[in-house]
Parts: sequence; structure tokens; C-alpha cells
Amino acid sequence: MKLSLRNAVLILLAGMIVLATGSFLNSSKTQFSDPIILSGLAIEFIGTIWLVLYLNQRRKRHKA
Repeated sequence: MKLSLRNAVLILLAGMIVLATGSFLNSSKTQFSDPIILSGLAIEFIGTIWLVLYLNQRRKRHKA
């Protein structure tokens, strides 16, 4: 996958959807919600790193 703003936003949106699903399940099934929320947080972490790397690459390109 290419470092791009579109890909970073897609990863972050996917993480938010997983987090929303986990929080919705929190009220009904506690045993399933915790791993889902943890997975969503991991996806958000990867998306954030992706976004930071993209912005750093863009800054270097415009600086040179």
C-alpha cells in the first residue's frame, strides 16, 4: 500500500467502525466486546502512524 492521505483516512475510519461495534456490544456481550475494542484501538494506532508518516513525507518533499 502506498503512503497516502486517502489510505490513512480509510484505516482511521475502519478503526472507528470497529470501535463503535465494540462499544455497541459492550452493553450486551462483555466477553466479545473487549477484544473488538482492543482491535479497534490497534487499527487506530496503525492509522495514526500511517498519517504521521504521510505528513512527514509530504513535508520533506515540499521542503526540498
